[in-house]
Amino acid sequence: MSTILQASDISKVYPSGEDTVTALNHLSLEFDAGRITAIVGPSGSGKSTLLNLLAGFDVPSSGNVTHNGNSITAMPETTLASYRLAHFGFIFQNYNLVSILNAQENVELPLSLASVPRLERTKRAKELLARVGLGKRITHRPNQLSGGEQQRVAIARALATNPSVIFADEPTGNLDSATGSGILELLTGRSEGSEARTLILITHDMEVAARADKIVKIRDGRLDSGA
Repeated sequence: MSTILQASDISKVYPSGEDTVTALNHLSLEFDAGRITAIVGPSGSGKSTLLNLLAGFDVPSSGNVTHNGNSITAMPETTLASYRLAHFGFIFQNYNLVSILNAQENVELPLSLASVPRLERTKRAKELLARVGLGKRITHRPNQLSGGEQQRVAIARALATNPSVIFADEPTGNLDSATGSGILELLTGRSEGSEARTLILITHDMEVAARADKIVKIRDGRLDSGA
């Protein structure tokens, strides 16, 4: 199994008045291509900080993150933005949908940024929304959708560019267990019989974590001794 993403001795320290807070403390992790990794731990343990560093939304205070041998830590922000668009998909806990766009337009957004022709991106968005059970809700804006429906729009958007790695913060949090199980299959690509995507997710649901190939336990910014 090949390593697609690697964190090497990463730390993240934030200023706090005259002191500092260490959110992550010298973590080293490898993530295998086509596998599901669940990141678990109590609130404030550093899970979200770790996900943000792995995805290139934040820069570690020390250490390095590489994707397919490319250091995303060292990339200028303009280069990194294009790199994330080409290789990564994201599902945020608060969805981060654009309020003035409908469901289809939200899913089309990363395709538009990637300069995909209109007809192609429209077809892709409609297909993905149908696969997450929202084929009849494509013209609805976020404020016209339930929390679970917004979450499924966010999931469809994360899949739009067919990324090699998907980062997800509680991707099944507002979904029933049957829907959540199907969503995990869709996110990884295993339900399609195609080459599996790499999924790195934060979850408090141990049933979801149990479906992962690997569980990473974080406590107080360090790998838990039981990991």
